[in-house]
Amino acid sequence: MAESYIMNYARCRCFLESNVYLKSFGLHVSFKSEKQFEDCYRKKLSEMGCTDLRPVIHEIKEELERRRRIPYDSVERTIYIKTNYKPLHPDIFELKDEFLHPDVLDLLHYVKEKSIDKAALGIPYRTHGVDVFSFPIFSLEFCNRLVSEIDHFNETSMPKGRPNSMNNYGVLLDELGLNEGLLTPLRKKYLEPISQFLFPEEKGMEFDSHKVFTVNYEENKDTELAFHFDNSEVTLNVCLLENCEGGELFFGAPGSDKGFGYIHEAGMAVIHRGSALHCVLPLLSGRRVNLVMWMRSSSVRNLTCPMCGKTPDLEPVENGWGDGFTIPNKQPANERT
Repeated sequence: MAESYIMNYARCRCFLESNVYLKSFGLHVSFKSEKQFEDCYRKKLSEMGCTDLRPVIHEIKEELERRRRIPYDSVERTIYIKTNYKPLHPDIFELKDEFLHPDVLDLLHYVKEKSIDKAALGIPYRTHGVDVFSFPIFSLEFCNRLVSEIDHFNETSMPKGRPNSMNNYGVLLDELGLNEGLLTPLRKKYLEPISQFLFPEEKGMEFDSHKVFTVNYEENKDTELAFHFDNSEVTLNVCLLENCEGGELFFGAPGSDKGFGYIHEAGMAVIHRGSALHCVLPLLSGRRVNLVMWMRSSSVRNLTCPMCGKTPDLEPVENGWGDGFTIPNKQPANERT
């Protein structure tokens, strides 16, 4: 019987032992065992004022258990939300051109024309530093409606998965039901060709999955974000609400004077490589809400995991896109689904 391959999505096992963020200390750590952790971090944490490692170890174990359960918990939340949640603005769950800023439609036209002469064509994007670009993407009306939908969801008793251990007030938009009609078409029709245009040296980079979530910066909630890089090949960061002072995005490295800041504007997208080191500067007042899309290319990350920097040690996930890795699943051709 003829055999062929379909691709299963997967995640790298480093996700279950590395890059755990300790917010109280502004530190990312790895955890393979209590002994390894104590040997590696006891001295550093002691210098930072930690006199008892037990609460820290407990916090890490809870986070790693949360990560282990992500594929299962996410499915349960998604099904429950789909069955029980009544959207405030059901029309925004399907992508329409009217949601988009006219400039991004023009940008897509120029991209498809294969022209790279920004000055001659008046292409509506800006360059900030190396491989960091911005362009208008959403209408202000759509931004306002999406923020009100997110606020409405947060006010309900629906189960809520948070994006990561660094952002405590964001929403996973796939669980809210926005992937199929809004976010996947946005990625495929607009963001993939624009990304390939802005990063032409990445020939053959095609995105086959993504992770999308919101972040919310507000007084007495999350107000800043430590330096980090993203689990993506390319990141899109769209400001939905900007009514604040401070909270700028900063690209660079801790202690470096060579970085640069980016000031968010509602409706504007900033796009950059996931590997770019960046942080969020302290919010001084007000509120900012952003949509973040991590776009992933399995053909790139299957070679090197962007988080551990090694050949990925993969485990398949039963549901969803995992962390965007793929592994072949050999089976008879007539059994493919």
